[in-house]
Amino acid sequence: MAGLLKRIRWGRVLGVLVLPVLVAALALAGRAAWRSEQYFHYPKPAAVLPADFGSAREVTLRTDDGVELRGWYVPSRNKAAWVLAHGLSQTRMDLLPEARVLLDAGYGVLLFDLRAHGQSGGETSTWGDKERQDVRAALAYVRAQPDVDPARVGALGFSIGSAAVAEVAAKDPQVAAVVLLSPFNTLWLAAAYDFRRFGVVTQTGALIPFWRRGIALDEVRTLDAVDRIKPRPLFIVAGTEESGQPLLDELFAHVAPYAQTWRIPGASHGNFVATAPEEYPRRLRAFADAALKPAPVVETAPAVAPTPSVEKKKAPAKKPSRRTKAGAR
Repeated sequence: MAGLLKRIRWGRVLGVLVLPVLVAALALAGRAAWRSEQYFHYPKPAAVLPADFGSAREVTLRTDDGVELRGWYVPSRNKAAWVLAHGLSQTRMDLLPEARVLLDAGYGVLLFDLRAHGQSGGETSTWGDKERQDVRAALAYVRAQPDVDPARVGALGFSIGSAAVAEVAAKDPQVAAVVLLSPFNTLWLAAAYDFRRFGVVTQTGALIPFWRRGIALDEVRTLDAVDRIKPRPLFIVAGTEESGQPLLDELFAHVAPYAQTWRIPGASHGNFVATAPEEYPRRLRAFADAALKPAPVVETAPAVAPTPSVEKKKAPAKKPSRRTKAGAR
């Protein structure tokens, strides 16, 4: 009887200690899930064509999974072009500063709204997972344009757009050059990083909205994709005031042997032209010009027709003189 009472007493003690901890953990996980869910709900404004994009034409792209994407294409003047992919809760208009730099240099530019953004179709953003199909559709469109050399097409992406661009370029060797703006190392880290305070409890809660949407967290890994982009030109830009600086440290150190990198002092997540209005456009254009310059023309010496051989006529044999004949006798 005493043993039974002792077990009951200890059970009550454990219940008093464990139950509050469990309730607190569930509350923290639930709050993280709710906050993470907000990332998937954002306004979707319509894009308004700027006055200086008068030569742009409206385009509609269709992805392999049937999503319609809306965008603008400005034809190329130098036979090279760029595909631009924006970030979460943005539209094609958020990359107008980059587009203007490239257009001024003569490049063709395709700006488009990723799925579930702006005027494009699609039910939800997937943070770079299914957006890979969006980037592939954009590249296919640009490569088919008569003003573009398909071997001189690059891709630029910001944030989740950079994740999609990196993954596509890693598997498509025809992507001639890559620019990644404010990239993240892996999709899992991007989703969970801001919820790391309470460790696995809050990070697990933050991933619930991604799991319930079927997002392939393990398949979007920029840290691995960049290795498969080399030796093609790669330029990575981020701000010193962005969240996740330790992750950026890791990525920048990883690509240091083969990529160009730049940490813009004082810049946060995007809008780099506001922080570095002269240096950022200069560096972006310099990279684009070096990366997509036309292949050198190898001059070959004109073929020289072979000189016809002239047969030398043999001199007729001399007849022996009568004197020689007589001597021979």
